[in-house]
Parts: sequence; structure tokens; C-alpha cells
Amino acid sequence: MAKVLVIGATGKQGGAVARLLLDHGHEVVAYVRSEESPAARALSAAGARLAPGDLADAGALQRAATGVDAVFGLSVPFGEGGKDEEVAQGRSIVDAAERAGTHLVYSSVRGGDRVEATDIDHADSKQLVEAYLRERQVPATVLGPVYFMENALNLGFSGLADGVLSSPLSPGKELDQVTVLDIAALAVHAVENPAEMIGRRVDVASDRVTGEEAARILGEAIGREIPYRRLPLDMVRQWAGDEVADMFDAFERNTDFVDTAALRAAYPAVRWHTYADWAATVDWGKVLQG
Repeated sequence: MAKVLVIGATGKQGGAVARLLLDHGHEVVAYVRSEESPAARALSAAGARLAPGDLADAGALQRAATGVDAVFGLSVPFGEGGKDEEVAQGRSIVDAAERAGTHLVYSSVRGGDRVEATDIDHADSKQLVEAYLRERQVPATVLGPVYFMENALNLGFSGLADGVLSSPLSPGKELDQVTVLDIAALAVHAVENPAEMIGRRVDVASDRVTGEEAARILGEAIGREIPYRRLPLDMVRQWAGDEVADMFDAFERNTDFVDTAALRAAYPAVRWHTYADWAATVDWGKVLQG
């Protein structure tokens, strides 16, 4: 069994990775901002060892990485420091893995290996981190997730609080989506199979659905009709800012999709979820009451 440092262990991705590693019998060191948070306490109760610190504390991060077999890490977008802060976070993760001489499983974004800038900060920042990673002597696996299915659980953003599914995309526009359950499964597969996975970069998508299809699937899972409502992009720009609006504008124009069939064939150990599979894992009564 491996000893694995999980950075961002109280977040959606890191939490899913930490829990699955524990389920597989691995030793987990959970790098957390606060040992007293409910999520950190839950990880500790499940068997993880907590290592307090943040991505700005290079010393704490290095101590946490020392002696582990692998590091799972990701940088955090939309912070107060913006793009520069996220790039600094990513480089700190790379540096810690390099100094520890350990396998890094880095969760980036689809297209993070491209050279041309997107002018979307949370994507461009990861391009810079990946460029830095390629320059270093780090045995690494890079995952490139697409849009998260779990974004629907943000009820105000998704519109589910109002009984609809809202998005600025055309009702029939397809969108690649991924669940953190599949990211975690692929990350754990990389940890458990370093000979296969070191040196690989994998764009990760679980399913591709239109807004209308997603609304229908969510309605079936929730038990009532969920209409799809298209939001004006200008409204999204005013409400969520230019970066989010530009991201959805890029989604609307995108014609380059992940080959999910090839991905499933390449990594059968991952128990891939369709959008309906994912929706069936959610306790919608609890989510909608919250």
C-alpha cells in the first residue's frame, strides 16, 4: 500500500481522492488549512493523518510531502490573488514533489498542455503550471478535467433552487462533463500503477450532455420536472464576472470534444459515470433542503 499526500483534501476533488485511497487501504496524509473544520475531522475519523498548512507555506508543504510515495495536488482558482496566486500554488506543488522525489498526480484542466493562451485566467494559469512542470525533473501524471457535474449542486448557480436548470448555453449545445468520482478513480489508478501512468497526460470527461438532456436527467433523479432555462450571457457577465462568462462563451463555440468511448476503453478500472449514473449518487432530498 502507498502513502499519499492529498492536497486540498477537504475540497471536492481532493476529498474524493482521499476517501477512495482510504477505501483502497492506502495511508493518506491530508493537507488541510484547518484541522478543526468538519471536513478535516471527518477525514481524520476515517483514518487520514492531518497535516495543517496552505499552498503559500512552502515549508509546511515540503514537510508534508517528505517520505510519501505519491502526491495528489491541484491549485485553487478564483482566489483573491487571481491568476498569479494560482500559478504560484501550482509551482509550489511541483517543487514539493520534486524535492521529495515522488510521483505527482496533478489535476489541471482540459487543454492545459496547449501553448496558446485562452484569455480565461483559471485555464491560462494551469497552462503556466504545466509548462513549469515539464521543465522540472518530476515523475508526473497530469489529469485534465472538463466541466464538473457537481457544479449543479451549487443551487443558486445552477438554478435548481428555483426548480429549473439554468445555463448560458443553447439548450441543444453539448458539453463535456466530469464527476469528481471519476477523477478520483483515475487518480487512484495512477497512484497504484506508476509504471503505466508516469509520463501520461489524460483529459478527463465522464459524459457529454446537452442542457435539455441534463435537465431531463435531473428531473428523473429528483422526481419532478426540471425545465431548462437559457440565461443571457450578459446577465452571467454581470452576475459572475467576465471570466465565467468567457468560459461559457468558449463552451458554446467548442467543437472539440473528449473521446469518452476511447477513455473508457483505455481505463476500464475506472467505474465511469454517465450523467444519469452521477445524478443517482446524489441525495437530492438533502441537497435541495440545504
